Amino acid sequence: MKITQKIFTLILFLLLPLNASGMPGAEIGNMVISRDTTWSGRIIIKGVVVVGRGVTLSISPGSTIAFHRLDQNNDGVGDGEIRVLGRLLARGSAAKPITFCSAESNPRPRDWSYVLLFTSGQKSVIDYCRFQYAFSGLQVHFSTATVTNCFFVNNNEGLRFGRAKLKIDHNEFRDNNIGIRFTRMEGPAEIKFNNISHNHVGIFLVPSGQNIVNFFDPGHSGRPWNKGHLEIVNNNIYANDDYNLKLGAKQKWNLKISGNWWGGDELKIIRAGIFDHQRDPDLGKALITPLAAAKIIGAGIKKYAPPRP
Repeated sequence: MKITQKIFTLILFLLLPLNASGMPGAEIGNMVISRDTTWSGRIIIKGVVVVGRGVTLSISPGSTIAFHRLDQNNDGVGDGEIRVLGRLLARGSAAKPITFCSAESNPRPRDWSYVLLFTSGQKSVIDYCRFQYAFSGLQVHFSTATVTNCFFVNNNEGLRFGRAKLKIDHNEFRDNNIGIRFTRMEGPAEIKFNNISHNHVGIFLVPSGQNIVNFFDPGHSGRPWNKGHLEIVNNNIYANDDYNLKLGAKQKWNLKISGNWWGGDELKIIRAGIFDHQRDPDLGKALITPLAAAKIIGAGIKKYAPPRP
């Protein structure tokens, strides 16, 4: 009887779909999730998964969500994505993080597109997750979310967001082309207690042309516009290859970005790692003083999560 059970178990194991590393996992193609769903274990995505409006996708601690590389439009970016119109609850833990990654045997950045929170009506929670080998690990637009204790590594962009009510605290951004990209410069958003290092560009801030009248100071008074829209404080932003901070085209307004640690205390060296008015007179100024006196202790991923209420 025991031998029969073992044979039956082996057959089931062999029938499970395999990813590139040989581990079993449930494979999902293009689909719409229309009711509350929980994913656990290893999920392999081959296409686009849409979480419908009013629907919650929960992902259990320790799960791995892997994306096959499919590039049907030949734009150099894998098509795989999770598009959340409802709510995403991806709560890992320090001991059991949730991983979003490539399913390829030789993974590289852009193997898959992103996890996208778009016009979602409920607050999403992303905690203790790892995003790797994506075009953008996570994108948040017209949505509310908290992103905490996450590791963004080996992506084209770690995190991109536009108009959003967003909390980005205690994360690690490393070895991405761009660590954090803010594309519409509308908030409110906070970026606090993160380690952002060894990317090509640490933080890239660029507005769209749609929001200049409504969200910027039309009088060009020189006052920083971002009070109430964007707060960047108590971060360690250092050792990024090109720039620790870069202002993009049309970013003509001054930004208050004080209270961060930039890898040292020599202002001339710090400013050499910032692309703003000093390099392009058409841009605004990054107002980075006063500086943090030393490297921010306690920034980055918390080793132990506090108990949930």
